[in-house]
Amino acid sequence: MPSNMKPLCDALLSNVEKITLEWVGRVQSDPYLRADDNLTLTQIIDHVPQMLEELCELLGKPGEPNFDKIRASSQHGYIRSAEGYSLTELLRELELLRDCVFNFVVETEIKQNFNREDSIRALRLINKYFGEDILFVVEHFLARASRDDLKKSAKAQA
Repeated sequence: MPSNMKPLCDALLSNVEKITLEWVGRVQSDPYLRADDNLTLTQIIDHVPQMLEELCELLGKPGEPNFDKIRASSQHGYIRSAEGYSLTELLRELELLRDCVFNFVVETEIKQNFNREDSIRALRLINKYFGEDILFVVEHFLARASRDDLKKSAKAQA
């Protein structure tokens, strides 16, 4: 792990639960998110802790990270679609989580006198992580919609 990211990664790993619960509170109080109304706390949390751990792993690697091996975020999107989330609800959830992580990085920079360049590098990587997840989610939802349309068309022709 690059030594300049170690303090942030250590802080992130020791605050996974705090960040996750802050995000849960924001999800539950968001007036535009209703698909979570009937989910348990465990179902709402889903893969969020693993996503935060993945972020830390990516932050700890030198150079440009390989996003092809990201699993937790794609699993989160897949499970949400099975739970009846709309695409906009899932994207809103991801945006709330990204905001919680951004806020945490800024707070950590202030509290630990973290280097500004390292904070910017971390924020860019975090943004790219969520951007890659958003692309996966949109592709998944579009593919599912296409399959559903084909099934409807086949039934109509039968």
